[in-house]
Amino acid sequence: MGGRGSVPGGTMVDIDTALRSAAMDGKKAKRQSDGSKPRRAGGSVGLEPFDPAEFKKKEVADTYSMWLVIVGSVIFTIIMRYVAMPAIEGPSPILWLLPLSFVFVLPSLHRLIIPTEISDLYTGGNWFRSGMLWIFTWLSISILLVNPPLGDISPPEITEAAILFDDGDEAQNLSSNFLRTGTTVEITIDGAYTEGEMWLILGLRDNVDVDTCPFHVSMIRSGEILLNTTFNGEVRENASSDFLSIASGNFSKMSLNGFDTRNAKSEDQGFAINLGSLESGTYSLSYSVNQQGNPWMLNGTSAEYTIKIIND
Repeated sequence: MGGRGSVPGGTMVDIDTALRSAAMDGKKAKRQSDGSKPRRAGGSVGLEPFDPAEFKKKEVADTYSMWLVIVGSVIFTIIMRYVAMPAIEGPSPILWLLPLSFVFVLPSLHRLIIPTEISDLYTGGNWFRSGMLWIFTWLSISILLVNPPLGDISPPEITEAAILFDDGDEAQNLSSNFLRTGTTVEITIDGAYTEGEMWLILGLRDNVDVDTCPFHVSMIRSGEILLNTTFNGEVRENASSDFLSIASGNFSKMSLNGFDTRNAKSEDQGFAINLGSLESGTYSLSYSVNQQGNPWMLNGTSAEYTIKIIND
């Protein structure tokens, strides 16, 4: 309980009032003491003091690292594209394994090229950012260098393969004459020969120029080579015109590769190869397409079928 006391001179003082006054004087003295000390920026929220000189040093160090990684990755990618790739015959794991492994060399590369007073500022975060920048720079430059117009590593493909007849019952109703099991096609005929001539229909696609993609067609019966031709140049032009005339006819056809012809694109080129009138027997029909890419030869779609002409 509060009471009263006396001080020299006989003045009466309330004890509670004295205690509150003492507390207020203590706080005021503490504030004056704190105000006389230099204040630390961000101290009230636990932030480190901002040092402009140190910040500048870190920014300069990050800039050195960024340009070292970008320039190094570009030079490395160019060497891989124009030295390593022509030295091998096709895609190899080394083309992606070596660039990715080089990420682990980046810390040593920084210490070797960048002055010590700067490289000593790097931490684990710098190595992570440098690694990601190296990988994405390598990927982007590689994509530019291996695709047209600077390169071509995409093989051509046969988007459609089918056979049809230009006359006779087979031309109008292939479904009743064809029985497919795997790669074997059976055709039943009434006489010794097919009534019409058989045509091989091919749709060809490439990312650069279909005219630079020669395709090979062969047909063998009992060891006898009936057709063994590489189509290009003038022969290709004739095949294209034959395709147009065949396509405009009212003929049914049978797909050999199961592709959906509705997925054909305007840049695809169609070719029709005349296989002639066939007598009963077993034939081996094959086709393949390739292209001299940049930097290596590209082997595209290939297939082989067994065709049985059966005399009913």
